[in-house]
Parts: sequence; structure tokens; C-alpha cells
Amino acid sequence: MPCFTIDTTTLECRRTPWDERVFGHPCAEITRLDVAAGADDTAVTSLLARFDAWAAEEGVRFAYGRFTPSTQEKRTLHQSGFYFAEASYRIRHTRIQSTEAFDRLIRLGPVLEPAREEDYPALQDILAEDFLHGRIHEDPWVSREDASQRYRLWLLDLVAQRHEVLTYRLKGEVIGLHVQRTMDTVADLVLTGVKRSHALLGVPLWAEALRLNRLQGIREAHTLISAANVPILNLYRRFDFQFEALLLGFHKRY
Repeated sequence: MPCFTIDTTTLECRRTPWDERVFGHPCAEITRLDVAAGADDTAVTSLLARFDAWAAEEGVRFAYGRFTPSTQEKRTLHQSGFYFAEASYRIRHTRIQSTEAFDRLIRLGPVLEPAREEDYPALQDILAEDFLHGRIHEDPWVSREDASQRYRLWLLDLVAQRHEVLTYRLKGEVIGLHVQRTMDTVADLVLTGVKRSHALLGVPLWAEALRLNRLQGIREAHTLISAANVPILNLYRRFDFQFEALLLGFHKRY
């Protein structure tokens, strides 16, 4: 992973082949931008210029990253040709083992179970048709078709990476999904949601996912959610998730 440092300011980046499959050209992500206290704009701007030079060498035509909402980072990113595309909250629940009270929200009928390969097309349809938020969906210069295709491909990537992929099934129909990755007693909640036609079952699905993690011995869970998705923000607050940080998504086209 390329890493550039000027004075005490550091930037790390990577190519994103999962985006390249959708857009048909090289893409990249800035995965880390550490701006030291007291750093002046010149150092940050020079570092972003170093990134642009690397991007040119790689043939990158689209780049993005999520950054802290500091005045300096917003200013220098704009000055370097990046545009604001979306905002996300990083949230966490540190008391998964104390969530028994939410079991009352689980409904009889829908079943949360490991996905089978024959379920993947239905899960991809849900992601493509019913998920409207995310770093690419909220970019005003990306078509809905491309954003949806990115989600379709992402599901197969998550399967290949051995994430835990679960279906939410009602009377044999796949109506939702939950995807996570666990390490020891910590869960990274990657994707959770239901069809818009079954939106009222969203709360029971999240309650079921919490119970699943509690029974598996998980103590802490974290995820990243769009700041524009107000119903989901309210849902996570209902389940006592703590909001840790706001991250601003900036994108750039070359």
C-alpha cells in the first residue's frame, strides 16, 4: 500500500479493483490522511499533490476517501480538486452481552439463517434495488445503474472473503440480509437491510442480528452508516449504538 509523508503529515492509498470492475478504469482510495497538529496547508496540499502524481502514474480516473471534518482538511481537499460527496457516522455498541431486552422485538415467522449459493441472486437484487445510500450511491456524478452494480459485485466479494452472510427469509422468500465479519469478540457489521416492501420487518431483523451476536459471545460491534439515511440513524439509536465520529467523503475525477 503506497504511503507518502511530508513533515509529520502522512497519506496512505490503494487501488480499488472492485470499483474498476464497475467503471472500467483504474480507481483508488485514500485510506489514511493523518494531519499533525500545527501542520500548515502547504504540507497537506503538497501531500495531496504527491497522491495525484501517483494516481497519474497508475492511470487513476476516480479517487475517494473519508476524512475527519476539520476545517483544514475540508479546505485543502477542495483546493486540491476534491468535491464533497457524502457523510457517514462511525458507530459502536460496547454492550452486546446486555441486549436481551431487545429480544422482545423479534417476530415469529421470519428466519435469519446462513445464505445458500442459490440465495445470492435474490440478495444481489435487494442490494441493487433497495439500498439507496453509500459512498457511491450518494455521489451525484455516478449513475444509479453503476452504483447498483457495485453493490451486486460487492456481495460476491464478501462471500469470497468469507464474511458471514445471512438471509432473512419469510415463507420461503428472501426479504433481507445481514453480513458481518467477526474477530474474537468483536463484530464488524457490514450490511443489514430488508426489501422496501418489507420495511416494517427491519427492526426485528436488527434485533435478531443482535441476539445472534450475543449468543455467539460477541461483546462489541461497530459499523459505518450514511448520515443521510435518517431512518437507519434512528434505528441504531433505538438499539443503543453510540455515535463515535463523523467522516466526510470526498471524491475526485481525473
